[in-house]
Amino acid sequence: MHKLGMDNEQFQRLVLEQLKALTDGQKTLEQGQKALEQGQAEIKNELKYIWADIKKIDSQLSNQEEEVVILKRLKRLK
Repeated sequence: MHKLGMDNEQFQRLVLEQLKALTDGQKTLEQGQKALEQGQAEIKNELKYIWADIKKIDSQLSNQEEEVVILKRLKRLK
C-alpha cells in the first residue's frame, strides 16, 4: 500500500494515465512545431518575392528620378 492509500495496481494505473497524458501532450506539441516550421518556410518563401518586388519598385523609382532630372534640364533650356 502506498502513502496515497492505493494498492500497487491502482498506482500503476495512475502512472500509466499520467504517462499517456504526457505522451499525448508531446504529440500535440510536435504537431504544433511542424505547423510553425511550415509557416516559417512559407514566410521565407514569400519574403523572396517581396524583396524582388521591392527591388523592381526601387529600380522604377530610380528611373523616374532620372527622367525628372532630365525633364527639368530640358525645361530650363526652353
